[in-house]
Amino acid sequence: MLIRCTLESVTLPKWASVPFEATLARATDIFIAVYNIHRDPKYWPNPDTFDPMRFKRPYKNPEVPEWKGYDPEAWKGRLYPDENASDYAFLPFGAGPRRCLGDMFATIEGTIALAMFLRRFEFEFTAPTPRPEDVGAATGATIHTKNGMYMKLKPRQV
Repeated sequence: MLIRCTLESVTLPKWASVPFEATLARATDIFIAVYNIHRDPKYWPNPDTFDPMRFKRPYKNPEVPEWKGYDPEAWKGRLYPDENASDYAFLPFGAGPRRCLGDMFATIEGTIALAMFLRRFEFEFTAPTPRPEDVGAATGATIHTKNGMYMKLKPRQV
């Protein structure tokens, strides 16, 4: 969830999905539901399917003419796609001048930590639900599981 505040009165233009103009007064708080944007089928085909290769394929939805689409060429040489590659449909660390300052550090740190865990341990899903997909997500300031993610770790035999 990204939270922003308008510095001055601003009128938002009509979009296909919002068929009217809206004027926000100065000092209005705006809550941007990033989780929902990242899972909106208007911007991402089959959004709930694990498909890391989606970021290698360009995509434009003719049903949303005001959206410029997703262009994988726009983030070449960077670690991951950003708001410019997706016309603000992918905001993992926010966007613009208020973008997270630690995004590169967090991404590299998370990648290294995951690699170290995967190198040293085997993971087994042990939650009370029969399938990992049934764990469910809860959203708020952060995204987390509804009831935790139970895993059994076994040291890898190397």
